[in-house]
Amino acid sequence: MDEKQPLTTREREILQLISNGHTDKSIATELSLSDKTVNTYRKQMLKKLHVKNTAMLVRYALENNLVV
Repeated sequence: MDEKQPLTTREREILQLISNGHTDKSIATELSLSDKTVNTYRKQMLKKLHVKNTAMLVRYALENNLVV
């Protein structure tokens, strides 16, 4: 399996908000992005971290101290 790629600052910011239970719509509003852009960031993070869904993404983030 390919090595996991590091997340960008923006991806980490979005991951923090996802981990805090925010929806794509609320993240988009807070960061002045479109819902589609937030969804694209989420998909990129899933691919980079080799996880299959948002729950696994949050779990990975917590286990690797990527979010507070």
